[in-house]
Amino acid sequence: MRKLISILFVSALWFFTSCNSDTFQEHEIGDNLIDKSTEVHLIDTFTVRSATVKLDSLLTSGYSNVLFGGYHDEFFGEVSSEFYTTLGLGGAFEMGADANGKKNVKLQFDSLVFIGFPDTRYYGDTLQEQTISFHKLKEEIDLPNGQIGFYGHHTIAHDEVAFGSASFYLKPRKQSVEIKTIGDKTIPEIERERDGLRLRIDDAFGWDIINRVNADDDTLQNIFKWRNFFNGMVLKPGSENSALFSFKLGAPGMNLRLYFTYEGGDRGYHDFPVILAAPRQGENGLAYYNFSNFVSDKSSTPQDLGRIVEETEELKSEETDDLAFIQGGIGFYAKVKIPYVENLNNLGVTGGVLKSELIFYPLEGSFDNSIFRLPSSAISVYVTNRDNNRVMALTDSRGAALRAVYNNYTEHKNESYYSIDLTSYVNDILTNGQDYEDALLIGFPYESIGNTIDRLVIENDPDSNFRIRLKTTYVVQN
Repeated sequence: MRKLISILFVSALWFFTSCNSDTFQEHEIGDNLIDKSTEVHLIDTFTVRSATVKLDSLLTSGYSNVLFGGYHDEFFGEVSSEFYTTLGLGGAFEMGADANGKKNVKLQFDSLVFIGFPDTRYYGDTLQEQTISFHKLKEEIDLPNGQIGFYGHHTIAHDEVAFGSASFYLKPRKQSVEIKTIGDKTIPEIERERDGLRLRIDDAFGWDIINRVNADDDTLQNIFKWRNFFNGMVLKPGSENSALFSFKLGAPGMNLRLYFTYEGGDRGYHDFPVILAAPRQGENGLAYYNFSNFVSDKSSTPQDLGRIVEETEELKSEETDDLAFIQGGIGFYAKVKIPYVENLNNLGVTGGVLKSELIFYPLEGSFDNSIFRLPSSAISVYVTNRDNNRVMALTDSRGAALRAVYNNYTEHKNESYYSIDLTSYVNDILTNGQDYEDALLIGFPYESIGNTIDRLVIENDPDSNFRIRLKTTYVVQN
């Protein structure tokens, strides 16, 4: 089944010498427009060239979740993501009254705990133990060049020595948040929240805070002084981590929780929350003070995708074992060129495309159902130029962004493939022509690629039944 049927009703001489047509009509298959004087050609023998490119400046802040962790991948090498963030004060933290109403009661430190709620998205092996370390930032997170967010290559100077660390096993379903639906609204049910990821970290930082509270230090009473005292922190995965996953930032959120005991025995706690966004000082709009930093070492992979440094560079599939690559976070896109589409003009005096689909196959053995699943994110397509800039997103006749469809054959998994409807794109080329450098970028939507952990390996061996194809049904009216 995987070998697509190729039907070509015309000879090579007719293909290259017939008159061109300036009149094209796009039809839905099934329209009663085909009569006895009409010939239908199914063509899937177009030359399709592919390459891999890497786009710069992928936004990784401003999302309701954050990606963290690391894993080893046969095709994509060592992939990891750190999380940089500020912590809110969570309201003034000072000596208070105990249960008996006694005021200015001093506090005794109990523990400092990191609390986070992974969602169910992950890549890699969650059965292995993961580690996390917490490092203080040496400077306040400051938005670069007046921008409202951060990108995947940004970093902030931080202490090499961690102020806390812990090991854990990732259990995404158990550690996520119980969800309840009321009417048409879905809300986290705080009272019934699951365990979350709760990690006790070293006591020294917690003792420092308690001592300041007991000394009536206003550092813990004023948000601006708190920000000066604690610039923020970076969460770093261990070098042996085997999974990259997603933390939820919305309610109930992520925070450092400091447990304490009042003199007299009553217990309490204070949360220092991770803040998703805050008003820009003196300006309209929001500023984001947390982001992911992605690191990828592909030097040990057979295809060595690390050779791509600049956005203007590309690795042709002939240089990467006839493969093309898509990866979230890092920014890899598959670049596809179909240089001879205009030759359809030579098929008849009048004609049009009934259907034109780009078909591509995930490389067998590059994915599975547990560790490296096929993408759950949408796959989009963009027009690009010689410098690999996104010129525009392709849309359908209703103006909606084109998305790849996964055609899943459950009984014969290796026969499954992705398809993208390029009918309008092909007809536009037939009407308006095509530049030599015209090409397409295939990958995750640009507005969310900095917040996805998905990846895909595409096969394009020209001698294989699994090559990338442009499958076109063309009608000629004689």
